[in-house]
Amino acid sequence: MIKNKKHRGFLLVFLLLGVSACSSKMIYNNLDWLSYWYIEDYITLTNVQEAEFDPALVQFLDWHRKSELPSYLTQIKQIKQDINNGLEQTDIEAYMKTFEGFWQAILIGIEPGVLKLAYSLKEEQITEFLAANEKKNRDRVEEFEDLSEQARLDKRFDKIESRLSSFIGKLDPAQKQLINSTNEQQLSTFVEWIEFRRNWANSIREAYTLQGDKPAFEKALRRSILQADSFRSAQFKQKTEYNKTLWKVTFAQLIDSLNKKQLQKLNNKLDDIIEDLEALL
Repeated sequence: MIKNKKHRGFLLVFLLLGVSACSSKMIYNNLDWLSYWYIEDYITLTNVQEAEFDPALVQFLDWHRKSELPSYLTQIKQIKQDINNGLEQTDIEAYMKTFEGFWQAILIGIEPGVLKLAYSLKEEQITEFLAANEKKNRDRVEEFEDLSEQARLDKRFDKIESRLSSFIGKLDPAQKQLINSTNEQQLSTFVEWIEFRRNWANSIREAYTLQGDKPAFEKALRRSILQADSFRSAQFKQKTEYNKTLWKVTFAQLIDSLNKKQLQKLNNKLDDIIEDLEALL
């Protein structure tokens, strides 16, 4: 049993980030064509729009690699140092705020290119985008409603267990029970999440009613890009905070329960992430 509190939070930080060291470098190096693939899932760009989008994307990725990745590397190395020297709960909160800042920096970084592309979109392209977004919503709702409550819990548990296993290896029975108990206590935010997606889409629709007034249009669109959280309901935010608090306690207990083999795998995972980031610089 690992009882040193300095190991708490390591798993929390990287699980919530969703980092996968085995694929992060590959994904990052292919973000240009992956971005096209993602966009084309929602909207069909003209040749002119693609020609304008390509240099904007290259410029953003170059900026991100040079300006942001060094900060990621520094932060992760700091986390590793703190783990070795003793990690406090306040450190974990600070890490989460730092990573939220990284995400906000990404949004600010992509804003100029997104605004330029958005202003070039025609009415039929906006209609296509909104229809594709709503189709995904309906598909997700249908999938959600097709499952019983227990089936949803089982599916979520399997996903959590898989993510955990990729960081610490196979969970023992007591660890599985801990995760299962928390999974059952977690509040579902699916309905609120779909509502948020629709509110966000409506903000895009409303922004385009202002397209004839460029300053007003850009102001409305900036809100959709940089202040998406404002479209989340109070209930969604409350449930999310409750779930975050619930899982922080659980992850702390899980870290305390790690055996030497699991802890070694966890440390190896951190080293892999550092190595990937160094290779990208």
